[in-house]
Amino acid sequence: MFSAALAVSRRVRHSWVPILVLIGLLCQTAVGLAWTAQDRATATEPPSQAPAPALARPLPDTDGDGLLRQPPAFELADIKHYFSIGKDACTVGCATSFGTVLGAADGVPAQSNCTPTCIHPEYSYLDLDTGAISVQARDPQQPNLRYVGLIYQCVEYARRWWMKNLGIAFGDVPGAVDIIYLTTAEDIRTHQSIALARSINGAAQRPPRRGDLVVYYPDRQDPEWRWGHVAVVIGVDQERGSVSLAEQNYSNAPWEDPTDHARRIRLFEVGGRYTLIDVSPTQVKNADGGRIAGWVYPRSAR
Repeated sequence: MFSAALAVSRRVRHSWVPILVLIGLLCQTAVGLAWTAQDRATATEPPSQAPAPALARPLPDTDGDGLLRQPPAFELADIKHYFSIGKDACTVGCATSFGTVLGAADGVPAQSNCTPTCIHPEYSYLDLDTGAISVQARDPQQPNLRYVGLIYQCVEYARRWWMKNLGIAFGDVPGAVDIIYLTTAEDIRTHQSIALARSINGAAQRPPRRGDLVVYYPDRQDPEWRWGHVAVVIGVDQERGSVSLAEQNYSNAPWEDPTDHARRIRLFEVGGRYTLIDVSPTQVKNADGGRIAGWVYPRSAR
């Protein structure tokens, strides 16, 4: 899908670390780990350490650290390939029929994309005069119609919710994960630039709040998580440790509460730092879940 996240069970590439022999001890210099003679006799292979993930350059208005580097752009040939096979994934194996209304939050309905990999080449537009949403096969070239996104994708829903409820829109992004790296949005009527801020999952001192966009990392080895994912925070219950989300193209199943939210995930506070985990408050695991990068919001809401 054009929205997804780095799967919890990531594949990690290991590399051998040089070992020095010194005064009868083996010292793994990369991690400062000493081995005794008994260790050497019983060990079957030397210890290894995964390379540290590359971190993003510091961004302004960032709460917390540890944001991973922005993924490189796909090659044009790859994008064309994914688009081609995505068009064939909109009618087969659907969780719900393409276009089925799954629920609505704050007057913004979410519709089924059939499967996470479906890409249907039509686009939604917001009429700034009436507030109505229309679907077009190409740019209608009308000044009162503001582009929203590729229909029934997660990015389209997040942008539409912001446009309808906050009156702002974030810019074009290659995939959902790229939203976490944006530094500005725009007022859809005045075109005034709006500064964006972000909180990094696991290091944030500001908890998620209503209207924030929760952004997931991608897993490019998994077609369903190739682009990352984004969802809108609809409610936060810090006492019970849960966050309610509204979204499109996560599971494409009917919402948990069709009049309020799609699903809920866990929120933890440890030492004044906040962490979101892509697991339901009633469950202990989510085999199909993803890794959350953080949450994005207008700087004025910081």
